[in-house]
Amino acid sequence: MKKFLANQYQKFTDDITEHKLKSLSEQLVVYLTFFQKNPEIMKTLLEAGFEGGLLNLQTRYLKKLLKVYHPDLHLTDYAIAYQSGGIYMLLVWWVKQGYRTSLAELVDYIEKHIML
Repeated sequence: MKKFLANQYQKFTDDITEHKLKSLSEQLVVYLTFFQKNPEIMKTLLEAGFEGGLLNLQTRYLKKLLKVYHPDLHLTDYAIAYQSGGIYMLLVWWVKQGYRTSLAELVDYIEKHIML
C-alpha cells in the first residue's frame, strides 16, 4: 500500500509540473480530486487503520511541494507538519461525509485558514 501511495504522490507532482500549476489552490485541487474520484482508496485506507502512514506520506509530499513550488513561504518542517495535519483531517472529514461539501469550498477554506 505504501508503494502505491508513493506512486500516487509522484503522479500528483508530475501532473503539477506538466500542467505548470503554480498556485497552491490549483495544486490542492489536483490532490483532493484524486481522492474524490477514487473514494474506495481512502475508505480502504481508513478501514485498514493506515491513517498514520497516509499522514506521513502526505506530509512528505506537502514538504516537497512547498519547498519546490513555494520556497518564498520559508516554512519550517514543524510548520509544514502542522499544515499537513489540518489538510489531512479535512480530507478525512470530507471522505467520511461522502464528499458532500464542494471541492471549491474545501480548497477555499484551506487557502484562507490553513496555508500561510
